[in-house]
Amino acid sequence: MAGLGYDEKIREFSEMLKSLLDEEREFVLAVVVGVKGSAAAKPGAKGAILPDGRVLGWLGGWCSERSVLSAALEVLALGKPKLLRLVMSGSGAGRVGEDVIEVPTPCGGEVLVYMEPVYPPPQVIALGDVRVVRPLTRFARELGFKTVAYTLQGERVEEAHLNLDGLDELEKVRVDTHTYIVLASMGNTDFDLKALDKLLGRGAARIYIVASVRRAEDIARKLARKGVPPEELSRIESPAGVDIGAVTPEELALSVMASIVAERRGGTRRPMEEVKGAPFKKVIAQLQARKQGG
Repeated sequence: MAGLGYDEKIREFSEMLKSLLDEEREFVLAVVVGVKGSAAAKPGAKGAILPDGRVLGWLGGWCSERSVLSAALEVLALGKPKLLRLVMSGSGAGRVGEDVIEVPTPCGGEVLVYMEPVYPPPQVIALGDVRVVRPLTRFARELGFKTVAYTLQGERVEEAHLNLDGLDELEKVRVDTHTYIVLASMGNTDFDLKALDKLLGRGAARIYIVASVRRAEDIARKLARKGVPPEELSRIESPAGVDIGAVTPEELALSVMASIVAERRGGTRRPMEEVKGAPFKKVIAQLQARKQGG
């Protein structure tokens, strides 16, 4: 962006960010918020750091940009912003603290860089029987997920952001660590295996198969015989969902969606009374103890 006026730089950077967001890319937004002494970076310098190490924009040149890469990857992994201090000592010591890096350039200045992770929207891909896919898609959309749907019956799902016309179209759909996939064929193992063939190895956060224990084990063994490695099999959860005693398709969809939210948010899937405590039970026990003692 060298040679551009301030307004042009802002416009160019904004257009670049819009392009990354439209493409549903994962990146770290980095802004130089402070400079002490001599440094190539100036306050207000901005960049987008991609997971592959590329820096789009300008953060003060090669030394500064190379130094923030490891910290940027940590920001992406942890999902928390970070204020990083770069010390231009010339010693080349590298990381000397959680938020301090010594940079091998002798200019003697310091640069403060604010870094914030930016992720694509969380996504649910629901494939299978329309009776489960439709309520699952509706719940997912209400909870803020981007939704992709395909039904065995060929019916469109109004709540889906994208309806697929066939499994081959999965190749054009984003699948990443922010994507949760649900296979709800309700007994069609061939369909599940065809879908898995197009989805495994693409880095989905989790794949849920709605199936009985016996059918889930059959699918697992067939995948193992095809050479699917244990690390990929570990991404699959089946039987899918949280035990809420689901009977209807809507209840089943709710059960699976609860499991997805728990996976995304780090929930325990245990009753809240077990996690936080049970004050009503405590009071009841106290009342019963007083009654027995009185």
